[in-house]
Amino acid sequence: MRLRNLIFFLSTFFLIFAMKTNSWPENSAENIGHKDLKSIYYNSNLQSVYKRALKDSIVKLVYRYPSVKMQSFTEQLYSKYRFNGSVLVAQNGILLFKDHIGYTDPHSSTPIGENNTFQLASLSKQFTAAAIMLLYQEGKLDYDDKIADYLPNFPYKRISIRHLLNHVSGLPNYMWVAEHKWEESKPPDNEEMLELMSKLNLKLYFEPGLKFDYSNTGYFVLASLVEKISEMELALFLERYFYSPLSMHQTYVHSFSLDKNYENELIGYRKVGSRYRSIPFTVNDGVVGDKGVFSTVEDLFKWDRSLKENTILVDSVLKDAFSFGKTKKSEKVPYGFGFRLKDQKQGKEIYHNGVWNGFNNTFRKYTDDSITVIILSNNNFKAISSVSNKLKKLSVNYKEYDRLITVLENTTVYSDIKFESKSIRSTDIPYYQSAEILKKIAELHYKQGNPFLALKYYEILNLFLIGEQYKAS
Repeated sequence: MRLRNLIFFLSTFFLIFAMKTNSWPENSAENIGHKDLKSIYYNSNLQSVYKRALKDSIVKLVYRYPSVKMQSFTEQLYSKYRFNGSVLVAQNGILLFKDHIGYTDPHSSTPIGENNTFQLASLSKQFTAAAIMLLYQEGKLDYDDKIADYLPNFPYKRISIRHLLNHVSGLPNYMWVAEHKWEESKPPDNEEMLELMSKLNLKLYFEPGLKFDYSNTGYFVLASLVEKISEMELALFLERYFYSPLSMHQTYVHSFSLDKNYENELIGYRKVGSRYRSIPFTVNDGVVGDKGVFSTVEDLFKWDRSLKENTILVDSVLKDAFSFGKTKKSEKVPYGFGFRLKDQKQGKEIYHNGVWNGFNNTFRKYTDDSITVIILSNNNFKAISSVSNKLKKLSVNYKEYDRLITVLENTTVYSDIKFESKSIRSTDIPYYQSAEILKKIAELHYKQGNPFLALKYYEILNLFLIGEQYKAS
C-alpha cells in the first residue's frame, strides 16, 4: 500500500505540475533539444530515443545497489594486488558496472580516466578480422582466395585468407625476423616487413591447413591485405568504417607514419624486483594488425553493442567470427575470425586476451548469461582471467533487480498500481531500495522532462479520469 501511494503521489504531482505550467524541461541527459512534446508524441523515432534514455536512467539508478559488491572487489584489486587499469561489465548491451583503477603509471598521482587509452595487444586482431569481413560483405574478396592473388610477391602460394583468420597457415614468426634481420633503426611498417619476409622466403612450419598454431604473422598479413584492397592504411580504414560510425572516439591504430598526437596514450610497465620500469616501443611496434590498436573500456563497450546489434557487420557474416574453424582433416580449431572460442557446460565463451609490453587485457563474452567483461591494464598484471571470471560471477547479483527494471520501464501515470506493487514485492529487493529508486526516478523526470508522463499528458487531459483509474486498481 505504501508503495502504491508513493507512485500515485509522485505521478499525480508531476502531472499536475505539467498541466499548470503547460511545459516540461528539456531532456538534457540526451541533449535532444525538443521542447514541443506534442511533436514527440507523433514522432515514433523521437519516442524511441526517449525510451532508450529512460531505460538507461532507470538501469543506472537500479544497478547501483548490486554494484556495491563489484566496487568492493575492484577496490581490493588495487589495494591488495596493485592492479592498474580499467574494467567494464555489461549484459545484453546494457552497462552494469565500470571502474578506472589506479594511476596512469606506477610513479604518478594522476588517476586513470576514461580518456586514457591502452594498447589492446592481441585484442586488435578482432578489428583486423572485422575489416576482412567487411570487405567480404561488400564482395571484394572470398575467404578461400589465396593471399598471393592480391599480394603477388607473397611467397607462400597455397595460403588462403581463411588459413590466416583461423591460425592454420604455418607462417613463420615475423617478430623473430624483425629482431634478427631488420637492419634499420626505425621499426618496419607492414609493407616493409612483408617485403622482407618475401625476400627471405623462410620455410613454413607446416603445410597450410594442417593444424592450429596461433600466429601474429597471419594477422599482420591480413592487415596488409586490407591496405592493398582498400588502398588506405589500416588506421584510416578502421577509423572510417568502424570507429567513426560507432563514435569510438578514443580508439585508433597507433601509426608511426601518420602525424598524430597520442597525448592520452598510456605506457606499459613491468615489475622488476620491487619497482616498475616503463617499456619503450620496440622494433616490432611498427607492424600492426596483430596488435597496435589503442582504446578504452567505454569504446570497447560500444564495439560490443555493435557486435550484438549488427550495426556494421550483418549477422550472416559476423557468425563466422564466432564459429570454430577447421583443419584440412576437419579437426575443430578453437578460433573463429579474430576471437578465441571455448565450449563450456554453460555455453560458448567468446574471448581474446592481449599481452604486449606491460599491457595485459581481456575481452570476454559469456554466452550463457550474455555477459561481457572487458579488462585493460598497463602494469603487467598476471591474473586477468581469474579477475574476469570473478566479475562474471558477481554480475549474477544484478539479475535480482531485472524484474524491478521491467516494472519501472512499463509504469505509466495511469498504470495498474496494484499489479506493479505486487511485481515489486515479488522480488527479493528490500522495500527501502525500491522506494528510494522510485523517488530518484521521479526527481530525474522532473529535471529532464519525463517523456512517458509528458506523452500521456496529451492522451489524458483530465485528472478526474486518472483518479478513476487508480480507484479501479
